[in-house]
Amino acid sequence: MKKIIYYLLVLGVVFTGCNPLEDITDDIQEREIEGVDFIKGVEQYTFTDEDYETYEGELDSIAYFLNQDLADLVIPDFLANKYPVWGEGSLVNVGYNLYSPTLLETMSTTETLAGLSGIEGYLSSNYETASNGTFVELTYNAEVLAYELSSADFETIGAALADKYPNPADNAASYGNFGRWDSSSSYWSDDMILEAMDALLAGKYAAGQVVSVSFATYGPSSSESFTLQYDGSKFIDLGFEVVAESGTEYTLSSTDYDDIIAGLIGENPGPAGNLDAYGSIDVRETSDNYWSQELILEGLNLILPTAAEGDIYVVTYTIYNGSTTTQVMTLKYESGEYVVNPAIITEVTTIVAKNDGDWVFPYVFSSADYDLLGESYGNFDSGSIYKLEIFLKSLYPYAQAGDVSTVQYRYYSSGATTTKYGSSVFDGDKWSLPQDIIETSFQYGFEDGQWVPDNTINYSLLAADITLISTALIEDYPGPADNLGYFKSFDRRDTSDNYWDDETLLEAFNVLLNARDSGAEEGQKYAVSYVAYTGATVTETQYVVKTDGVWVYQ
Repeated sequence: MKKIIYYLLVLGVVFTGCNPLEDITDDIQEREIEGVDFIKGVEQYTFTDEDYETYEGELDSIAYFLNQDLADLVIPDFLANKYPVWGEGSLVNVGYNLYSPTLLETMSTTETLAGLSGIEGYLSSNYETASNGTFVELTYNAEVLAYELSSADFETIGAALADKYPNPADNAASYGNFGRWDSSSSYWSDDMILEAMDALLAGKYAAGQVVSVSFATYGPSSSESFTLQYDGSKFIDLGFEVVAESGTEYTLSSTDYDDIIAGLIGENPGPAGNLDAYGSIDVRETSDNYWSQELILEGLNLILPTAAEGDIYVVTYTIYNGSTTTQVMTLKYESGEYVVNPAIITEVTTIVAKNDGDWVFPYVFSSADYDLLGESYGNFDSGSIYKLEIFLKSLYPYAQAGDVSTVQYRYYSSGATTTKYGSSVFDGDKWSLPQDIIETSFQYGFEDGQWVPDNTINYSLLAADITLISTALIEDYPGPADNLGYFKSFDRRDTSDNYWDDETLLEAFNVLLNARDSGAEEGQKYAVSYVAYTGATVTETQYVVKTDGVWVYQ
């Protein structure tokens, strides 16, 4: 007889379910139908085309959910209709299509990071759980190097870009500057100057280094500077100008050069003799008379006056790097000598992505790239995004199946242009950039009379988490905290002096989750797994939920 009641319930849903978001009958919601034993079920279910059509009003006739909130509104109603006799504790893992563009995660630090290696070191320690394909916008302090273009540099640029920009290139090579009057046939735009920097300087800096490049101009001003970051293949304009640190300005005189020559000619006859002969410091690395930064610093320490601890000197001297120009070095007086000041420290924001376990700079499509691909508006759209994949094939002619390229590009849709990010995969024949519609799944549970999203996050403690907890609780629980830091496991033997009982363990979870997920919303659940020692090394899992702003056991 019970089976007949089940069938009638199902048939009732079929005949009365005209409006999918209309509440199920009160009797079914309250699970108080006489003679019916509600069951606890566990199921895996994937939305079908027919299911999306059922909710076409709520989904605007598209076969995916625009966001997770909409999924969490529709799917519980769907489950209530599909499983009318399932009760408390039932679980369904629902698969569905979700609009999920790659988003930027933001992080910041006051640490000074040197190049990509420094960035990678920081993220490896502070974001160990990042998966491949994660994009991070990181703000940090960086050492800024300085470079001033010489006449020889303009000649190099002129030769490199003569075919592409004949008039501007010839003018730059002839006059040693960039024409900046936009009405002139010799005009250099910002994008063209970036191309010039790639032609001149690419490969001379390590990935991630930041350099302030100054150059002569003919236009509204006589000189300009760009602050650039080298991404390993080309320069990215960071969009701000670096202001040099103030200090005592000092320009070397002929007497200073004579004193430097006298002090260094014994051990460095070539460089010192060349300075004596030509009155300039040869900074060409290929020259027999090359002055390294260390040698220049040694010479400057011979002639600069004694200063107070921490004083800054901004020193200008004459160099030769194909032509004669000046160079500036910022020095700080420390412990009785001048040292190179850690350049100019400034806040830098850059975007990196995790690829094959390493942090890398994504390939940023430039104006020149869009021009090359015939995209005159400097972006892609739904009809031209395929060109991005063709471009990658030409960019990486020796790619192997499984290689991944992280990319950053401009995309036009619905009347607006936005910056998008993605990880394109090479299958051995072509590159494929994943679409914004992904197949995903989420677990829903029947709790307190209704279907709700089960938002439990599974988290396994990392080495950095152990250090965090041990350090935070060492004063309150010196024995257990010290033991945890040393053995990397929680002692769960109640006979031990280093015992972590459930209450103390909960304090540890509060320290951990308040640091790792400080913005967690009320009701967020975690399944925290950790290594424990019970006489043997085992893995335990505790379940906590954020309640009234603190983490408590579920």
